[in-house]
Amino acid sequence: MLLKKANQLLAENKLKDAEFYYKTILKADADNGEALFGLGRIALRLERNDDAVYLLQQACERLPYMLEPLHALADAFNNVNSPNDALKVLEYAKNLASNNPDPHYYLAQHYLTYGELDKAHTTFSHALSLGVYPVTAYILLELVQLGRFDKEHNYLSNLHHLLTQTNNLRLKMVCYYALAKSYDKLEDTDQAFNYFVLANQLQRKLSEFDTQVLTAFYDDIIKYNTAALLSSANKSVKGGITPLFIIGMPRSGSTLLEQMLVNHSQCSSMGESISISSDVMALLEQKTGFSYPHCLDHLTHELINKARDLYIAKLKTASPSRPFVINKLPSNYQAIGLIYMLFPNAKFINLTRDFNATAFSVFSNYFAENEPYFCSLTEFKQYHSLYEKLMAHWQAFPALQIYNLSYEQLVTDPKGQLTALLRFIGCSFEENCLAFYKQKIAVTTLSKHAIREPVNLHNVDKWQRYKTPLLKLLAQSQTN
Repeated sequence: MLLKKANQLLAENKLKDAEFYYKTILKADADNGEALFGLGRIALRLERNDDAVYLLQQACERLPYMLEPLHALADAFNNVNSPNDALKVLEYAKNLASNNPDPHYYLAQHYLTYGELDKAHTTFSHALSLGVYPVTAYILLELVQLGRFDKEHNYLSNLHHLLTQTNNLRLKMVCYYALAKSYDKLEDTDQAFNYFVLANQLQRKLSEFDTQVLTAFYDDIIKYNTAALLSSANKSVKGGITPLFIIGMPRSGSTLLEQMLVNHSQCSSMGESISISSDVMALLEQKTGFSYPHCLDHLTHELINKARDLYIAKLKTASPSRPFVINKLPSNYQAIGLIYMLFPNAKFINLTRDFNATAFSVFSNYFAENEPYFCSLTEFKQYHSLYEKLMAHWQAFPALQIYNLSYEQLVTDPKGQLTALLRFIGCSFEENCLAFYKQKIAVTTLSKHAIREPVNLHNVDKWQRYKTPLLKLLAQSQTN
């Protein structure tokens, strides 16, 4: 009963409550592998990666024939910059269940993450040959996105067949995205757009809230981030590491920019770290008894110092250790004022992109999260408006070091734009920044397929192929 309750709480993302139940189980049974696995998953979600490795290793020893703990352990090894250990675990899992497509899928994802596209394609293809399973939809989506097919040899029949085999909404949705991307590559834009619409409609059904409910939250961010608050920041605070934040809307080119910058000798990255919300905000909320942003009214010097130390500890986990460390979680723009209070030397790169191009990219890509603005143009327009309103608030404070960069300008004139950006950061341009695609650096975002190519203009005007139906749908969303 306790284990069932703990797993339910974890599924509901009630991490503190789930942790309590798992620890209660372990007090009675220190070798309970399921409880150790649960604590390991919690540590993963909270980016406590060293703890995750330890707990998941313990879980795998006690659950030697279960695949899920092995896959989680591989994630933990990747998070502590040990990809070779992750690869060994994934290969072991594949050999443990050689006729199960799941471990092949996870191994192929590892290859994809590290830019081994040929190995990824071969492993996905083998997984597909093992039969029809729930993971088959995801395998097909990855094969489609790798793009190694044509009008004679493609995955259309596989996808249509799979749709007849499942009533699961999420699996159908993934198939619709894969069909849309297939027809897009085959230049049947009418069919592609129809399937994008179906995919978005299904995913919207899985969303549990409307973007409108965020309005009060954004208004409160503006309300509590006053000139008086920001002027109270201790500007003498300096450290050996300067935090860099790439912020903006999803699908605005943050992965491309990050990969360019991490190839600079002075920059490193934590990827899309949630540490500001999961560590810093959580501490402030716990200590003040008020949720963010209301807690900003109750900051003390001692609390600010503790929160700063928490984030510095995260900065120091970035590998390799360099003077500038990037956090590319786009939604960190919601916390610019708080970040400034901790780090007056922090620098923010606000990456923008043409609205229609951004809207189409969000509309045409599968996000694992079911946030409404990822699967509805109506919701995305509202989210984009909230972002613009909040950014206008931040831009009114000259003390905040915000650099506005256009994705279109970056891909059109990469050297010129990077030179200017690096001057803002405090560095000089290095040619290696433009050779990012040659590196085997881990990329886990939706751009992991495209990032292995040199800078190009392929996606700048891609939305224009769908201009008529896209603008029609956007106009409909305006009246709804």
